[in-house]
Amino acid sequence: MKTLSHRFPRTGTLGLLMLLLMETAIFCDAHHVLPDLEWWRVTMWATPVCWWGYLFVVDAWIYSRRGTSLLTDRRDVFVAMCLISIATWCVFEAYNRVMPGWQYLNLTEHLSVRFLGYALAFATIMPGVFLTCEWMQTYDAFVTWRLPRLRWTNARLTASLIIGAAFSFVPPFCPVEVRGYLWAFVWTGWFFMLEPINYWRGAQSLYRDWERGSWGRTVQLFAAGGLCGLLWEFWNAWAHTKWVYTFPLGQDLKYFEMPLVGFLGFLPFALELFAMFHLISSLFTKEDKLGL
Repeated sequence: MKTLSHRFPRTGTLGLLMLLLMETAIFCDAHHVLPDLEWWRVTMWATPVCWWGYLFVVDAWIYSRRGTSLLTDRRDVFVAMCLISIATWCVFEAYNRVMPGWQYLNLTEHLSVRFLGYALAFATIMPGVFLTCEWMQTYDAFVTWRLPRLRWTNARLTASLIIGAAFSFVPPFCPVEVRGYLWAFVWTGWFFMLEPINYWRGAQSLYRDWERGSWGRTVQLFAAGGLCGLLWEFWNAWAHTKWVYTFPLGQDLKYFEMPLVGFLGFLPFALELFAMFHLISSLFTKEDKLGL
């Protein structure tokens, strides 16, 4: 793709500064540099600060290549995306209440501050994946990936919906001792369930891409989910307020706190976010402003 050169927005510079300062605080806390400063009071905010910084940097990078980005001229979409991100992640937090998946450490006792932290962190999940995917698209990454075309009939779409619903809703009701082994179904079920609905409604749909034999956007989302997963776990590793994983699979081999077998979940998770966003946004507008 031939791109014009545009200025790097100030929001990107702010993002770089946020990342630099928080990484410095994390380093000082981990290595007990000037312990009297109580660095943990800063690093308890590591996840939201690093991720908002990351969003600012990637969005600015996209603008510098395209001359357009979410934060420069699609702010309404960005705000909606943040709100949808909070709502959709709360769905997975609900799963975590009944299925052993992860737990948070060193949360503040002040509930108002705690819920503010939740909101700021959860709001970055969907934009983080989508902006990373859009950034890849500015370099035409994976655009030529193709596979044989899939023909979607109503019977196949209905089967996908039923299978996805079973994957999504059966695991929480299984015996307690096996629920922790069933996260793979949760990380794929919502995609299989919602994609047929998006297809039928005429919303953005990866199933339509597959119908054309085009897998570029799917692979871009896989890669964006994987890259975001690497960064999520990296920034989480030394933060004071953090999460650790409690599901029973693969706890002996990890990337920071994440068992490697669980890391695979970041790939289909990105597809689920795509399906969820487009289902919800299509209820309010037929215009696709996401840009993916």
